Amino acid sequence: MKQASKLYYLIDLMDDESGEVRSEILNQLAGYGPSLEYDLQEYNGVLDSKKMELLNPIINSNRQTWLAKTWSSWMMLDDPYDQIETALNLISKFHYGIYFNPELPYLLDELTEEFKNRIPYGDELDLSHFLFQEKGIKGARDDYYNPFNSNAIYTLKEKKGLPITLCLIYILIGNRLGLNINACNFPGHFLARIDSAEETLYIDCYNGGKILYESDIQNLAGDSYESLFDIIKSEIDPYIIIRRILTNLIN
Repeated sequence: MKQASKLYYLIDLMDDESGEVRSEILNQLAGYGPSLEYDLQEYNGVLDSKKMELLNPIINSNRQTWLAKTWSSWMMLDDPYDQIETALNLISKFHYGIYFNPELPYLLDELTEEFKNRIPYGDELDLSHFLFQEKGIKGARDDYYNPFNSNAIYTLKEKKGLPITLCLIYILIGNRLGLNINACNFPGHFLARIDSAEETLYIDCYNGGKILYESDIQNLAGDSYESLFDIIKSEIDPYIIIRRILTNLIN
């Protein structure tokens, strides 16, 4: 049972000299529930590094419980863009905290409005230049395997991320603007795809929004191009996209 009024005293006794007392306090905190993380914000001043080291396993366990209960919420949505955005937001909150603000949609809305004010009639290539040149959002190179590089909020705040994270930010903002930007499930290096009547362009968001043409894709794929053609041209199910993100996190 949650006992918010007693939380201060529980925290105060966490590092008691008695091992039995410490054990009992941790048991009570473990049974507090997911709201523990929120209520703890009131006591930041008394939570030193030693106490946080004791609390972190409980907080992480609560986040896992929360994520297990809420994860399927994105699958219930009808719109594929909403599905991707909601899943990315859940991953971000799992990393940062259940009660972390701001939410991903708010940050994407902010960038969308900034782009519209700067370039009212901007197209897909204008948006790419805005995000990956003007705003300086780039590929994470020094710490590529940091799991936060799969976190869309981290990518927007720190201006770095994995290819798929960057592409999805580009696609989600493009969708808000009514632009035609699709995901390209290129093996090993996720790309964005712009389809038009004239030609198909591929945007390498990880490398500053570099434009790739069909000939460039053929050179990248080599002898595998024919077998990959249907994959890179087809629409990608959100489940495939989210599975790829989760695979990156696991790795």
